[in-house]
Amino acid sequence: MYRLPDSRRFKNRVMLLIIIAVSILYVTPLISIIYTAVEKGGTTLVEAGLSFLTDLPPTPLSSGAGGIAPALVGSLLASILAILISTPVAFLMAFYVTEFPRHSLSRVCEVVVRSFSGVPSIVVSMFVYSTVVISMGRQSLLAGSLSLSIVTLPYAYVYFTSAFRSIPESLREAAMSLGMNRAGALIHVYVGVLRGSIVTGLLMSYVRAFGDTAPLLFTMGFLMNAVFAGVLQQSNAIPLNDIRIRAITLRELP
Repeated sequence: MYRLPDSRRFKNRVMLLIIIAVSILYVTPLISIIYTAVEKGGTTLVEAGLSFLTDLPPTPLSSGAGGIAPALVGSLLASILAILISTPVAFLMAFYVTEFPRHSLSRVCEVVVRSFSGVPSIVVSMFVYSTVVISMGRQSLLAGSLSLSIVTLPYAYVYFTSAFRSIPESLREAAMSLGMNRAGALIHVYVGVLRGSIVTGLLMSYVRAFGDTAPLLFTMGFLMNAVFAGVLQQSNAIPLNDIRIRAITLRELP
């Protein structure tokens, strides 16, 4: 049986130790964040119970911990509405670009949509503020959802485009040989084949919308005295609460 020379075995062990050390260094910050969140937030959740998720935030005169119901509901509704706006557009654009890759309109769509991924989220928020919020006269859940939809559009487009390009050419030819047009092939063949990829794209886009903060700064407002006031009224979001808590904490520092 062949055995590695001593020098090769020594190098192998050294590289293995380096990889393990780098992996530990890479994972340590993540473990620290999870531990801090569980340690600090777990105490509040145990003390408040489920009411932490269903109650309104505390007032200056209240003695209880309060809850995050407006922020939780606002984040869920804004993310869902953003996905309902952005993913159909991204899906149809990805289908068109992959089916007609040499068309001039496809090239324009490819460049424009991918360029949106490089635009800072705060710029999107200011754009929606100047076009939607000012024209409506108020910040609203709808304006925040529009900002999130613009931010998530490039991510959904990239996932859907990659999914459509992974379809074997033989499958496309088989669908066309059965007399299907492109729309029929999309409905009866492509959607079934790409079911997993489509769900993955939807979930990743939803996570991106749920956790983003900058698009909501100038668009959603801040709702404290109600869980939900309407799509055209101000709302709240969990990332916005975190920013405001940090701002209050910094103001109270000596």
